[in-house]
Amino acid sequence: MRKVILASHGSLAEGMFSAAQMIIGDCSDIDVYGLDRYGQPQVIYQHIKKQVDTHENWEFVILCDINGGSVHNQLMQLMDHENVYLVTGMTLSMVLELKLSSEDAKVRPLLNKVVNSAKENTLIFDHDSVVSEIAKGLEDDCLW
Repeated sequence: MRKVILASHGSLAEGMFSAAQMIIGDCSDIDVYGLDRYGQPQVIYQHIKKQVDTHENWEFVILCDINGGSVHNQLMQLMDHENVYLVTGMTLSMVLELKLSSEDAKVRPLLNKVVNSAKENTLIFDHDSVVSEIAKGLEDDCLW
């Protein structure tokens, strides 16, 4: 079994969970830990560690908000478990892709795909870039 866990500062994890639930429905199998509710990163760590210790045959995929942040730093202690994967830079697209992926998918290739997809979909739009893309699209549609 694969367990997805969202962990963050503030209520970001809860917000991600809420948005995912709005888009795909049932997300009851995702656990959520935000500092607004749990107060200290050590408390989040203890809750997750208890699950990891109890379910040694599960794969745990933990998405957290920021590399080097207090939540991430605390959860890095779980890296002594071979069945735990910690991914920083959590986005809604990551949550959705993990939730909708096959349970049979190998976890490391799946996480590589999820992270690469998030990178590819992190874009900057401004007036000039949009006008340029529209012009390019018009040129591509012309049949000379």
